[in-house]
Amino acid sequence: MAEHALALVLALARKLPMARDNQIAHKWRGLISEIAQREDELGGKTLVIVGFGRIGSRLATLARAFDMRVIGVKRDASRGGEAADAVVPQDRLLEVLPEADFVALTCPLTSETENLFGAEAFAAMKPSACLVNVARGAVVDEQALQSALAQKRIAGAAVDCVREEPLPPTSPLWTVDDLLITPHAAGETRKYEDNVIDLLMDNLERQWRNETSLRNGIVG
Repeated sequence: MAEHALALVLALARKLPMARDNQIAHKWRGLISEIAQREDELGGKTLVIVGFGRIGSRLATLARAFDMRVIGVKRDASRGGEAADAVVPQDRLLEVLPEADFVALTCPLTSETENLFGAEAFAAMKPSACLVNVARGAVVDEQALQSALAQKRIAGAAVDCVREEPLPPTSPLWTVDDLLITPHAAGETRKYEDNVIDLLMDNLERQWRNETSLRNGIVG
């Protein structure tokens, strides 16, 4: 999932959806004169990762290999943030969003994270920033997302999950400008079944040892 999140970040930064559209249209795009509209580099950019567990930490490691600065946001900011440049608790999310060039959601869906990303969060982001969601669809207020993109409050978004899946053919999300959609495929790799079995066996062994914590367990 972390690799998929980084791929979406790269797709937005390098404007790959536009390149694909141009290919379908047999259009060779020339040099863009307006610098702010060109493809961008990741080096020196700030990535805010909301949900800093196993997936968020892995994404941070990958992002820092691209010379990105990483800020992690998690419930308990006192531990587990070694892969980030800084880690803050969730109640400081709005405080760090203005620093983000990209925001990646990798958190579980809980009562605390449902609609976590709504109008207030989008208003806190820079107009040049982008959102990536590989968490759950309900973490994002989709109406607020559509408004933020339509009003150019943010530069773009890429979502691997939506509230209603499969996404209905009549959904307005299909035609929203600057929105890239993938079909909840972040974990769907050639090793998916092996990974699921490894996770199951690990958790069974933990239960046999009477351990109370499970791998990938959701707290709260």
